[in-house]
Amino acid sequence: MIAKEKRRNPRFECSGTASVQVTDAEAPLSAKLVNLSEEGCLIVLEKPKCLPPDTIVELTFKVNDVSFRVGAQARVIRSETTIGFQFPLLSDRVRKRLADLIEQLVEDLLAKNAIRPHREQRRYPRVECTGSAAIRVTPEEPPAPARIVDLSAGGCLMVLRQPKRLPQDALVELAFDVNHLPFRVRGQVRAIRSDKMIGFQFPQLSERVRRQLEDLIQELMDSIVKRYAKHPVAR
Repeated sequence: MIAKEKRRNPRFECSGTASVQVTDAEAPLSAKLVNLSEEGCLIVLEKPKCLPPDTIVELTFKVNDVSFRVGAQARVIRSETTIGFQFPLLSDRVRKRLADLIEQLVEDLLAKNAIRPHREQRRYPRVECTGSAAIRVTPEEPPAPARIVDLSAGGCLMVLRQPKRLPQDALVELAFDVNHLPFRVRGQVRAIRSDKMIGFQFPQLSERVRRQLEDLIQELMDSIVKRYAKHPVAR
């Protein structure tokens, strides 16, 4: 069983590139950055690599044209491509640069906080969350177990327990539970980050379900902002 991370600081969804240097004798592993906090990050490797928990690596990543090189410790192995890292040792200089970037991500999140109806193309900010989930491709198939990683009123990101190939734009049935609120919606495959990590859009939601999702997103965002305010990075 994988132990849960104990985080002081919320992680914020971001888009960036990364490389993982496991040993000096090996070539760096290319990856995509999924989310980031002052204490760690989540990445998706381009090719599978078995990394035991607590493996120490050199991690280089770039977000918003800002590059970082840090020592990182693998903490949560969700699959051989999806890995959560902590930053156990950061210099004061790197910590301040990282704090400035996180502050920018917080400001971006708050700027997107006003949920405006009737706009498309990722109109809603996605917020990190956790909960059980399942994906059903056809009524004849059993649901594939998964975990939900982030959520907005317009879509979500899920990590499957077992690899499954889903065609781009395929319509599936999604079930997930966040903060003890269950949802069942239609989802459209929009971003295939690996054979286990898939981003979905919600192309059709009833007004009742949309309002419930918007209320949940607001609750999650308020919680993140409060957590960030309680644990600012020392400057």
